Amino acid sequence: MEPWRLLDLEVTYDAAKNLAIDEAILQARIEKSVPPTLRFWRNDRAVIIGRSQKVCAEVNLETCIKERIQVVKRFSGGGAVYQDLGNLNYTIVLDGDDCLIRGIDIAGSYRVLCSGLIRGLSILGLSPVTLIPPGNVFVGGRKISGSAQLRRRGVVLHHGTLLVSSDLNMLMRVLAVYDEGMGFKSTSVCSPVTRIIDELNRDMEISEVKGALIKGFREELRVRLEPGGLTDLEKEIASKIYRDKYLYPKIDV
Repeated sequence: MEPWRLLDLEVTYDAAKNLAIDEAILQARIEKSVPPTLRFWRNDRAVIIGRSQKVCAEVNLETCIKERIQVVKRFSGGGAVYQDLGNLNYTIVLDGDDCLIRGIDIAGSYRVLCSGLIRGLSILGLSPVTLIPPGNVFVGGRKISGSAQLRRRGVVLHHGTLLVSSDLNMLMRVLAVYDEGMGFKSTSVCSPVTRIIDELNRDMEISEVKGALIKGFREELRVRLEPGGLTDLEKEIASKIYRDKYLYPKIDV
C-alpha cells in the first residue's frame, strides 16, 4: 500500500484559507502529484455552513458581526458548525478505488474513514463511542464529531471536526438552529453535544488528542503515515482558490 502523507502543520487559523488548502490537496491528488493524505488543522472562531445551506437559516449573523466571527461556506455538504481553537479538524484525501473503500457504498466509506477517529477517542478513554450514519460520532448519546465528504474525478475528500474544548456558549449563540426565538427553519440537525474535556473531566492539550488520533488512524486503516508538508503546487492552487472563491465570497443568504 502507498504510504500516506501526514500533514500536522498549523499554517493558518483562517477558516477560508484552510478550506482552500483542503480543496488544493484534493486537486493535487486528482493530478497524482501527492500521496493519499491525512491532515490536521484548526480554525479561529468561525461558522462554516454546508454548500447547499443558506446563511440566514443557519447563522445568527447579528451575533457573528458583533463578535467578529467569520462565516464561510464550504465546498462539501453537511450541516453548519461553529469552530474555534478548541476544535480539531481532520481531512483524509484518497482515491475512490483505494483498497480501503473500493467497492463499498458511501455510508460504508464513512464507516471506514471514521473508524480511526473512533479508535483514537477510545485510546483517550472515551466510552461508549458510536457512529450514527453517515458520519456523526457520539459519546454516551451526545455528538462529539461530525464529518462530510466530497467526491471529484475519482478522488474522495473526507473531513470532520472534533469538539475538544470549544466554547459551547458561543456555539449556541451563533448557530440559528439553537435559537428558539428567531423562528428560523434550519436544515442542520440539532443534537446535544459534548466535548472531550467534559467526558474526561480534565484539561486536554490538542497535541495529546492528535497523538491519539494518529495512533487510531494507523491502527484502524493500517496505513504508514509519513510526516510531510504542502507542495509548491498545493500552495499555488490554494492561493488561487482562496482568491477566486473566498476573498470576495458570494454567499447565498
